[in-house]
Amino acid sequence: MRKRLLLLFFTVVLYGGPVTKAQISSMLIFGMQGLHLSEDPKLEEALRRYPLGGVILFGKNLKTAAQVRSLTERLQRMHASTLLIGIDQEGGRVDRLAKIAEEAKTPSATDMARQRDAVAKRIYRKMAKRLHTFGFNLNFAPVVDLCANPKNRVIVKNRRCFATEWARVAQTARIFIDAHYDSGLLCTLKHFPGHGSSMADSHKGFTDVTDTWRADELQPYRYLIDANRTDLIMSGHIFNRHLDPRFPATLSYAMLTDLLRKRLHFRGVVVSDDMQMGAITKNYRLEEALTRAVNAGCDMLLFGNQLAQPLAPQKIIDMLYRLVEEGKIAPSRIEEANRRIRVLKSKINFLIKKVP
Repeated sequence: MRKRLLLLFFTVVLYGGPVTKAQISSMLIFGMQGLHLSEDPKLEEALRRYPLGGVILFGKNLKTAAQVRSLTERLQRMHASTLLIGIDQEGGRVDRLAKIAEEAKTPSATDMARQRDAVAKRIYRKMAKRLHTFGFNLNFAPVVDLCANPKNRVIVKNRRCFATEWARVAQTARIFIDAHYDSGLLCTLKHFPGHGSSMADSHKGFTDVTDTWRADELQPYRYLIDANRTDLIMSGHIFNRHLDPRFPATLSYAMLTDLLRKRLHFRGVVVSDDMQMGAITKNYRLEEALTRAVNAGCDMLLFGNQLAQPLAPQKIIDMLYRLVEEGKIAPSRIEEANRRIRVLKSKINFLIKKVP
């Protein structure tokens, strides 16, 4: 009790008040069950009680254009401020809009990088305009992993990467991002610090790129950060002994803070890849994963609720709140993350106002 009182005292003195569950909830993005919010009462209750950071929709949540528009409007109406409504619309094998009968498919990233820039601009503008029309304001794309390892099944063989050369990756990603800006959406670069050289799939378990990773896998991030085209970066659950001898990127202070923040000078939001992927759940207890991810530098945590038993938002909010109370997560990290999220949402509002 004495320790908690002291922590509360210093929190009030240094940060203007204790950390609230509202602040913690703003750092969370959850997937949804079903086609309608009423089919996911735990998520619906969380949205009623807290300013949840965001919701991500997958193919299982999309049926028709009218249903998707109705769902995103309902989600946004429940939120006092801007709710991030995201989708991972890459094209090719990861084409969520293809689930909607009315929508034409978007080519894969590999195919798009082989197009002339003018053609890529036209196709990506059409895709981004659809996303805006359906009520999305965030795309968990593009993939800026290099097509570095031809044996890589999850990224390279699925044609989710643009190219082998980092310059072509960066240029096509910039076209992708600019198309989204024009339609009032933000994008997410993934999977830092590079998944294209891996042999394993981090959805399934431990993924070590120590012997295959190349330093030029950082170059698309460096280029796009310097070009002011980077608002969110998704951490990969990638282990690289040369960058951190103990932890994968999502849980690594060395990678997310020392490398991404201090060396590459990224100032935006770091969002984790799905915290229910095997690379995390098979190696770390939930409490440890949450503690290490936030302390490493993740500003937002993603729970897609499609790869494992769905987790209730309230459970994660309560657990993070307790970890702060116990001094395992610094209040300064919660406030820092919230500042970045507020800036992010302000930019979305600015972009939306510019959409014709």
